[in-house]
Amino acid sequence: MVVNEQRDLETDVSIKEIQNEMSVKELMTKDIFVVDADATVLEVAREMTDRNADSVIVVDNGDTAGIITEKDIVSKTVAKNRLPGEMSAMEIMSSPIIAIRPSTGIIEAAELMVKSDIRRLAVMDGSIILGMISYRDIMAISPGLNTILQNLIELHREGDFLKETDVERGICQRCGALSDNLTEVNGLNLCEDCSEEEGYYD
Repeated sequence: MVVNEQRDLETDVSIKEIQNEMSVKELMTKDIFVVDADATVLEVAREMTDRNADSVIVVDNGDTAGIITEKDIVSKTVAKNRLPGEMSAMEIMSSPIIAIRPSTGIIEAAELMVKSDIRRLAVMDGSIILGMISYRDIMAISPGLNTILQNLIELHREGDFLKETDVERGICQRCGALSDNLTEVNGLNLCEDCSEEEGYYD
């Protein structure tokens, strides 16, 4: 089953078809952004901005070493008052990288994201990275997956798979994004971006 890159985000694909036939290989993003472990965080941030990328793979001597996301840059440099020009990619990357095989089903991929408390996975064939898949890629193919992902979150919260936090984690009821910081606004659980659009400020 081939997924057109220009697929209509509102097209509803049956959950049974998704679970039985669709693999992450069909949804993954093949355009991978790679940086050297010695690159400064400032260089990484500038490259991510130029490429409009929300994550980057870090390599060390040609081997995959880890991944850096926007959250890593904010929480490990800005929030700690560290200078990004004086820190290396190696210092802030998340490692080891969590990966799945290209043949993995997307429901299984979504469950792994929830269990691991992450929003994207590397798709690897042995030691070779073929692409990346994010929760947004999965959510885009069918509105029905919103319910499945929310159920997975609740299941693992009840089973103590998720870390205890002070924030409400779940699916934004407006944009469908997985958020670590939901806020109830006018009866809806919204992510930070949608809360701001509603004029709500904490």
